[in-house]
Amino acid sequence: MKKSGRAACPRPLQTTSVELRTGTPYANLLASHRLFAATISDFFGICQDDCIPTAGTTGAIEAVRNHIFRTRLKAQPKVLTVCPDYWRALESFAGFGFRVIDLHTEPFGFAIPEGMLVAKAKETTPDLIYLSLPNNPTGAIFDPGVVIAGAPEETAVVIDLTLPCRAIDVTALTRELYQKFRGRRDLFMVGSTSKSHGTAEYRIGWVVCAGSDDAVQLKKENRNVVASASAAEAMKQLERGSSVIGLIESSFALLRDGEKKGVFELVAPERKVETGYVLIRARTDEAELRSILDQRDIHVMWGSEFGLSDQYVRLETLEPRNIAIFVETVNGVEWAKTASA
Repeated sequence: MKKSGRAACPRPLQTTSVELRTGTPYANLLASHRLFAATISDFFGICQDDCIPTAGTTGAIEAVRNHIFRTRLKAQPKVLTVCPDYWRALESFAGFGFRVIDLHTEPFGFAIPEGMLVAKAKETTPDLIYLSLPNNPTGAIFDPGVVIAGAPEETAVVIDLTLPCRAIDVTALTRELYQKFRGRRDLFMVGSTSKSHGTAEYRIGWVVCAGSDDAVQLKKENRNVVASASAAEAMKQLERGSSVIGLIESSFALLRDGEKKGVFELVAPERKVETGYVLIRARTDEAELRSILDQRDIHVMWGSEFGLSDQYVRLETLEPRNIAIFVETVNGVEWAKTASA
């Protein structure tokens, strides 16, 4: 992330005070929370009041989910997304009672057609649209501005910008969307340092609200704050910048070389970037592939876990050594020789 000029927003005065309301330890916790919000606002160039720290990206998604559930007052609100997309987010919505409507992208080569998505939103009038950018796990990209502008006014939109890639400047894109749609009700950009800076165990993320009224309400609805140690680690990592892009590129180089054997192929949508996950399609027997990976204690996410068949496999790309083991394993068994014949 790169630092940028922040939108005009008053900053609280720093004064010496005697804390008798909550006690000093809890006051310090709240102060670290405010400091992290200020750090994120400086990076994105947005008003600090519109940035809410959360327990990772999942915490950000669930904060918005709870807000929409509360404000819509429906037994089963609807969320529109694409298939495949971030499985944990979709499980979170479905587990809370949302009805998931998805636009399957496999028929389009896993590309995400903005026009069809907007048409689906107008047809189904969902309470919320959730999309990760880049797509998790295909790496497909789309123009979020087209989706936001085309969505029904009453539909909330969540753009998840967690996954790192070289092609998208998350800082600039967040600022651009915030400024272009500032004041739009129920528009949220969520993210974290979990993948870009390797801080998943610290559970630190954020919600950026385009509408300040939404930010006020979300703060009332989410009184828990992230740990001071988590905020401190995330701020330290943000200052250093992300170091995972090179790892991602190394993993993709191994995968591209490995697919030449013909045992698997990379799923490559028309508009695609290399990011923290990749979707591959097996060209051999799925059951045999599963057996081989189980024997070698290699853990992958199978397509049936996120809406596809087990012909598809999702891999994390932040550890090239693990990717190398996967490639060597699937290409090294006897059936691999016949698969490419």
